[in-house]
Amino acid sequence: MTSTIGAFDGFGDGAMDFLEGLAADHTKAYFDAHRAIYDDEIARPMKELVVAVGERLAESVDADIGFEPRIGKSLFRINRDLRFSKDKTPYNTYLDAAWWHGDDVKTSPAFILRITADTVLTGVGIYGIGSERLSRYRDAVVGVAGDDLALIVAELQRSVEGASLSEASRKRVPKGYDADHPRAQFLLRDGFHVSASVPTPALITSPKFAKWVAARLAEYASLQRWLVANV
Repeated sequence: MTSTIGAFDGFGDGAMDFLEGLAADHTKAYFDAHRAIYDDEIARPMKELVVAVGERLAESVDADIGFEPRIGKSLFRINRDLRFSKDKTPYNTYLDAAWWHGDDVKTSPAFILRITADTVLTGVGIYGIGSERLSRYRDAVVGVAGDDLALIVAELQRSVEGASLSEASRKRVPKGYDADHPRAQFLLRDGFHVSASVPTPALITSPKFAKWVAARLAEYASLQRWLVANV
């Protein structure tokens, strides 16, 4: 995290064409033939983007935000894990990044970014809530803090065009909680995100894209703060 804001120069001119081509020709042969484009115009700029956005979020939203431009931290592999998947296509056709608050990006509240050939998704969420933290989350949902959560999510859905709540992970409210609770929609989720997608802006190949992403993510700051405080 020693880079300065502005180090990101934009994705290469061929980056979105690469992702579009990979979606059409989802093979190792295509990836290998265009590996130089991926390395130079996608992978390197993606690392720079993580730092440039993270530093902006640290200044404007959360001084304790975590980010690290490497796989397993802020970045995710483009290679798919095929071990337990029926879908054996070898690559993701999108780029993911996260900036988190807590000990582990996989289980902490995080700002999220997904870039495809024609869309950019931004949002905030938390995945893999377990054991004691899951009980704390559910108790917050049905308690006084739950009123704030409902208001925050409703306001995001009103003010951020296209913002929506991720799908429920359960069919029924967990045992011990009122199935008819007014905030039951949150009890059906052992983790969730609110996000919105927009068409990929032309400035994705410009240094201005980092500022644009940070501003989009900052729109979800109220939800991120709620998750940090209550989970």
